[in-house]
Amino acid sequence: MIRNTIFTLIATIIIVVVNLNADVVHWPLFVILLSALVLGYLQPQKGWISAIQLTAGIFAGFFIAQLLGISAKFPNINQFSTYISPLPCLFGGFMGSFFNKTIHQK
Repeated sequence: MIRNTIFTLIATIIIVVVNLNADVVHWPLFVILLSALVLGYLQPQKGWISAIQLTAGIFAGFFIAQLLGISAKFPNINQFSTYISPLPCLFGGFMGSFFNKTIHQK
């Protein structure tokens, strides 16, 4: 669980940086989905905890960047991809755990 929390923190930092520098909405959502897939695969039983941590981290990074005065290249894209991030997080976490369970099925 600690390993996945550390990976979630690293993924959150990467997502926030990509989100702040993105010029289209597809890159942040792709990185979010890919990170959630990996988290779900690594922790198939309780991957939803990592997905919630990832979502909370993305929102925290968004609001911390606003408090520190760090402006995004395109604020509308930053705001949209932050607010829609729970969907790919939860979907990716579910699909990652589904893939793990399917591959390791006996």
